[in-house]
Amino acid sequence: MRAFSLHSLKGLAVLVPLLLCGAAHAQGCPAPKQMTFQVESQIKRDVLGFTQGLEVRGDKLFESTGLIAGVTRLTTIDPRSGKVSVLANFGQSFFGEGLTILHDQIYQLSWKEHAVFVYDLKGKLVRRMQNPHEGWGLTNDGTNLIFTDGGDQLYYANPANFQIIRSVPVRLRNMPLQAMNELEMVDGKIYSNVFLTWLIVRIDPRTGCVEAGARLNNLWDRMSEEEHRHIETDSNFVLNGIAFDAARKLFYVTGKDWMTIFTGHFVDSK
Repeated sequence: MRAFSLHSLKGLAVLVPLLLCGAAHAQGCPAPKQMTFQVESQIKRDVLGFTQGLEVRGDKLFESTGLIAGVTRLTTIDPRSGKVSVLANFGQSFFGEGLTILHDQIYQLSWKEHAVFVYDLKGKLVRRMQNPHEGWGLTNDGTNLIFTDGGDQLYYANPANFQIIRSVPVRLRNMPLQAMNELEMVDGKIYSNVFLTWLIVRIDPRTGCVEAGARLNNLWDRMSEEEHRHIETDSNFVLNGIAFDAARKLFYVTGKDWMTIFTGHFVDSK
């Protein structure tokens, strides 16, 4: 389980009013817009996973899972049936984190092991690289890998050797945004879960400004009582997992050890 100081948790607690209040700011980034997530459909997965990374490739979802409530795995999920297929099972050997696919290779972070694993699309290990930071969320811009480490930075890394190229500080108005978790690059913007919250934010990576945010509490109302009871058994079972199907212009969102994957669209409020 990730450990946060009381100060950090209090900082996260003030994100919601900051994000949803349109009051003027003294300095820093403009006040973010509000978004809503409009649900289109729901997918019931046949095997649960502690989702740490999620990505669309072709007609499948690729997933990285962590150790809580299970083991670290690479899986694929059929969005039509919810069937989960295991590409690789790593047991307790490391804590799986963010995942992205770049140039037909799967990149997977580990949390505290400072390792980055590279696989082919069938889950066969190609090589391993070192990460000087903790591994949290991971995405790419078509050239570089982009990852987070629990702080307020977006790190750009060379996919050949994971050498850090640059970092971008992320700001929610005049405050640093920490605990960015699962990431997804969509049309030049980065969508990010914020750890321990129902928030997904949209970040302009050129400026580091959070330009919009959505509260996804509405997903709770669409879950069954069985899923409610399951999620309430562990405080780690939080919203996490964003994938985007560019061909269908469709988002997939889920949570850690959730039974349901939701599809839909983020819409800016007017």
